[in-house]
Amino acid sequence: MSSISLLREKFVLRDMNDEFMGITALGNRLSIPVQGSSIPIIIRGHSMHATLRFGAELLNHMSYVSHIENVETFFKWDELWSKVINPFEKDNTSETWIAAYHSGKLIFSDAFHHQFFDVIEQCEFKGSKQKNGDNQPIIMAQNAFKKMGKDILIEQESHVGFILDDGDDELRFAVILRVPGQKATFITRMYQNEKVEKTPYPFIAMRLAADYIEGINMAVRMGFMEDEKNNSRIVNILGKRLTSLKLSIEQA
Repeated sequence: MSSISLLREKFVLRDMNDEFMGITALGNRLSIPVQGSSIPIIIRGHSMHATLRFGAELLNHMSYVSHIENVETFFKWDELWSKVINPFEKDNTSETWIAAYHSGKLIFSDAFHHQFFDVIEQCEFKGSKQKNGDNQPIIMAQNAFKKMGKDILIEQESHVGFILDDGDDELRFAVILRVPGQKATFITRMYQNEKVEKTPYPFIAMRLAADYIEGINMAVRMGFMEDEKNNSRIVNILGKRLTSLKLSIEQA
């Protein structure tokens, strides 16, 4: 294994015959190598941390085998996802979803995900098998829409959110977090433990990165909740003062 990366992706689908028509598909894309195969498993998910944890769980299970005959039946997908996803997050974040693809085919999903991801993964896989100039996934997807009588322009925005490099004696990974106007990078190195002669596993690095990302997200979410609480308190105070002022004027 050389490197694993997660992309934060945004697709905007615009109907060229309707300037007001625009659909946005947001998600994260993680490519997981498969032993004995040149075709990776593609994980798409709503949040970076859940996508990384699911990918880490797949790597953990694959670390015990040297070859996988059938990716679709090798994993107990529902059990793995149930093990990874926090029940509180699933119950309180309705938009949480996950999807897994192999050879361009959707092989597992939980909760609603944008169907455009199914289309673009088919195009990604077909494009990887072709050598002509029309193998770009976006172009292939636009041509597919044209065959259906839809003149759709697809805009793509993609940023690296996580990258892991597997060296001979160490693991290096980086988490790149972006918020409006700011970008922060968290870099970690994991070395071999000489006492036990054990190299660090990539899935452990991915779990650590997922914990860090979720911690940041929770801190930001708590900040918004605190701001909302303070704003509500200010509105209530102003309301009471205005009511008192109104009564004073009426009594004058």
